[in-house]
Amino acid sequence: MSRSAEMLDRRDALVAALEGLQRGQHKISISAVARKAGVTPALIHNTYPDVAERIRAVSGRDASALRGKENAILKSFQADNKRLHQDNAQLNADVARLASIVQTLTNEVARLRALSAGQVVEMGKQSNR
Repeated sequence: MSRSAEMLDRRDALVAALEGLQRGQHKISISAVARKAGVTPALIHNTYPDVAERIRAVSGRDASALRGKENAILKSFQADNKRLHQDNAQLNADVARLASIVQTLTNEVARLRALSAGQVVEMGKQSNR
């Protein structure tokens, strides 16, 4: 038997092993398919990468699908981060505005205390007598 014919037979055996695991509703993994086909997982990874990718796709471990999910999660985190930065900027502006109000009120309290203690005489205000 030629090497290419042997490789095709082995590929067919791997696919048959995968389909058998699927029919039996067994856990699908490269190791499980290799065990059922009587080969090593390394053989599948190194010699039959297309079969390995098919196994990953069936088992839900498809690299492109995982990257897609990770990208969606990343985009969600980025959107949340952007919103939080905007919220933070608004809160900082609110704090600055409130600090200005507090300082104005503190100054007014100090002025009124000094005025009531007779320590200060206000100038420029006329009474309505």
